[in-house]
Amino acid sequence: MTDNAMSEYKKRVAAVRAVGGGPRPTDPNIRRVQFEAYADVFKQPHPETIEVTNWFVAAPGREIPIRIYRPKQDGRQPTILYFHGGGYMSGSLYTHDTVVANIAAEAGVQVIAIHYRRAPENPYPAAVEDGWFVLNWAVRNAERYGIDIDRLALAGDSAGGGLTAALSLMARDRNGPALAMQILLYPGPMNTDLETDSYVRINHDPQFNKNDLEFYLRAYLSNDLDTEDPYAVPLKAKNYADLPPAFVHVAELDPLYDEGILWGERIKAAGGAVEVRIAKRLEHSFLRAVTISAEARTEADILYAAIRKGMKVAG
Repeated sequence: MTDNAMSEYKKRVAAVRAVGGGPRPTDPNIRRVQFEAYADVFKQPHPETIEVTNWFVAAPGREIPIRIYRPKQDGRQPTILYFHGGGYMSGSLYTHDTVVANIAAEAGVQVIAIHYRRAPENPYPAAVEDGWFVLNWAVRNAERYGIDIDRLALAGDSAGGGLTAALSLMARDRNGPALAMQILLYPGPMNTDLETDSYVRINHDPQFNKNDLEFYLRAYLSNDLDTEDPYAVPLKAKNYADLPPAFVHVAELDPLYDEGILWGERIKAAGGAVEVRIAKRLEHSFLRAVTISAEARTEADILYAAIRKGMKVAG
């Protein structure tokens, strides 16, 4: 493991992930147990400026759990629908609670976190279908939940960033709700190319590397790595025009680095609005390290400022 701005964070993660069967178990339930355990290490109390409510969205044949993080103020608020990471497999509302709460409090926006159906039990398109359903639900129920539909955005980290990209494409293609922003945080996997430069070059982390990404992709895509479906693999898209303004936050030492960079480059080439921010000396999932890494805290502050700007948050 290389020495960088997240070395202490990675040491703690490595120690906790030994719970339940080693660093890279193939059993998805063990991976989920490990993720929940190491989320506890960095969990913080909810900021006093927000209120948090657990709820659900009733969809045909299923219910989609959500968690609403709302600044303590009246009226309709700019709102982000947030998709957690975890390789489309192991994340949850719990594992991302602190990250999402910090976004709501520091950016001054309402955030609705969505617990979509996970692979391998529910492979593609289950997660995207859940996201699409909740997006339209949010517009239909804007008054009840205090959502300013003129300031509605999508965001997600890691696999949730991939879902954010897919749903941005889907909203455009299906004449869906207008989106103020798409916010992709160290996003991916969004490609089936397992030989990108960053996949090969940045392969030092025993907890998150090329093998893990292939494992997640195969589970999510039911082993169909030849798919050309852009809603499954957003970097397969043929058209990047007319997408929501994008903020793409990539980590310099992340195997997924190339995917975020490429997403931003393609939007820019198509004439879209995009800002790509590279978090120097940081690895995947750096928003979890804000309490023990000054560099991670600086990058988090940059993210919050970008959200406030893009969502037109006063102050």
